[in-house]
Amino acid sequence: MIEHLYQAWFGSLRRLRRQWLRWRGVQLGRGCWIQSVEIPRNPWDVALGDEVALDNHVTLLTTGKRQTAPRIRIGSNTYINRFTMLDASDSIVVGERCMVGPHCYITDHDHGTGAEADFAAQPLQSAATRIGNNVWIGAGAIILKGVAIGDGAIIGAGAVVTKKVPPGAVAVGVPARVVGNRHSALPAT
Repeated sequence: MIEHLYQAWFGSLRRLRRQWLRWRGVQLGRGCWIQSVEIPRNPWDVALGDEVALDNHVTLLTTGKRQTAPRIRIGSNTYINRFTMLDASDSIVVGERCMVGPHCYITDHDHGTGAEADFAAQPLQSAATRIGNNVWIGAGAIILKGVAIGDGAIIGAGAVVTKKVPPGAVAVGVPARVVGNRHSALPAT
């Protein structure tokens, strides 16, 4: 009995949360499962496909003037785990059927580093970040600006991805390097 009341209560909260996000301008597909997420500004810059699941404390942060296309796009049937942040000033696209572990950081920009001014005074340097379909990103991974991760790739826990990862590749380490392919035997260690 108590479990049924608990489920009904939290189901109602999720429905209200989805309505609130739609009202603010987030583009939501059908059947999204959204826990307590943070979209601190520019909610119109976020588009979620059908059946997207965003767990507790996921942050979707965008920076910049309003543009025609959303800066953060998450494909259908993708799950993003707790305490993960997507930070976009240009474009971050996460494909369909992806799994993103907890405590990950995905960005498409960094700050200028010239010696002539304070870091905060320098413009952002950005390049679109793309994650293909059916990608698994392990806990604590960091995906930096301009990276493209191919369909079916695996990014190991704690990896820092600074360059392109081919489809089906298994990439681990800091900086991340390809150590194998899902579709062939992994090398012996």
